[in-house]
Amino acid sequence: MATLGIDFGSSYSTVSWINPKSGKPEAVEFDGVGNVKMPSVMLATKDGFMYGFQASSHLKGLIGAYEVPYQERMEMMANFILDLKRKAKPKATECFFEKDYSHLELLKLLFHHLIEKSKEHCGSDYVVDRIVFSHPVENPYFPHERVLLIEKAFREIGYSTISTMLEPVAAVKGYNLDHRINEGEGILVFDFGGGTIDVAYVKKHFGELKIIVEPKGKGNCGGQDIDSLLYEDIRKKIREQYDFDISQNGKVIDHIILSKCEELKKDFSEKNEAYETKFYVKGNQVVYRLSRDAFNAIISPKVQEAINVAKEVVEEVKNKNYRIDKVLLIGGSSKLTMVKELLSELVGNTPIETFGKKDIAVALGCLSDCTPVQQDEIPTPEKEEEDESDLNKKSVTEEVRSVGVIHRGLSEIQEKYKRSKQLKT
Repeated sequence: MATLGIDFGSSYSTVSWINPKSGKPEAVEFDGVGNVKMPSVMLATKDGFMYGFQASSHLKGLIGAYEVPYQERMEMMANFILDLKRKAKPKATECFFEKDYSHLELLKLLFHHLIEKSKEHCGSDYVVDRIVFSHPVENPYFPHERVLLIEKAFREIGYSTISTMLEPVAAVKGYNLDHRINEGEGILVFDFGGGTIDVAYVKKHFGELKIIVEPKGKGNCGGQDIDSLLYEDIRKKIREQYDFDISQNGKVIDHIILSKCEELKKDFSEKNEAYETKFYVKGNQVVYRLSRDAFNAIISPKVQEAINVAKEVVEEVKNKNYRIDKVLLIGGSSKLTMVKELLSELVGNTPIETFGKKDIAVALGCLSDCTPVQQDEIPTPEKEEEDESDLNKKSVTEEVRSVGVIHRGLSEIQEKYKRSKQLKT
């Protein structure tokens, strides 16, 4: 029996498995040519749904299809689901071709496809019976009910043994597989992905990677939001030049132009001082060109939001007299030059590192040391009276709840508390 580690992302999803030959976590390749990131997208059709690469390819195929009448093209756009992770709610539904689908049903369909494609890579001998999935730091934008909904979706497609892990925790555990983290070393994890910013401070203590201060996170602050800022700038310019709104009724987004914004954002992760993209509006070719300064001015609000989350964590780390030895960048948006510059101002000469171009640390970290148990078997620590001379038990309980997504037994929680007292002293 075997386990899959799943990083369900707002824009892309990655999966890890334990390769029987090496005994170590490795990334699943979905298309046989080294592609380890599957688009987290669905497309509803009259005959059912397309997923992942097929849905994404269909969207890209529309780029040259401007002979398709505008109304028909926008109707097709309305059937794309590009942000299920960001908006999934227990009671919400979406209507496609006069049929309602709950968000739970859509998650189940997407996860089934993701796992089946993973099995194709792993082979028929790799029988999956366990799932470990990562999720952002819980906050009003990514509530606990959404974590439970994702877990329920996995259960209802046949996986009863499930564990969860905070994304920044999984990231540093994945990084630790191939990079040395010394005893006592403290790492600031800056996870700026497609939909959220998550920041955590992880310290290696007695050989264990531990969250020492409360992690912080914010939703609606990621690469998709940066894409939307670029899209709105284009939308404004098109209305001024052509008296035409690229968003039908101001609501249905032109995903073709939005995909161009995503490409432009990736371009500005490189070193050139200007980039451009081209698309068609009402039969006219539009060239949208930005200098780096203009690009930074557009994306600044969301980048600053992300940096402000990091400031909160850094301030708490400093208040507790801990040391940041390294900053680990995770997520596509963290590669933006503006992000690195602002982080450098925040942490001074502290080294800033990335996992690599493929950025699969979160998926790998899900399987780094996982021993899943049934959800209903997780014990609850007994309450104890607080003692000012001891390490604040409330913060230890909060850490267990935050990292408790890694599901440990009561004895381990008690041991964790003892070690935390030693660290405090």
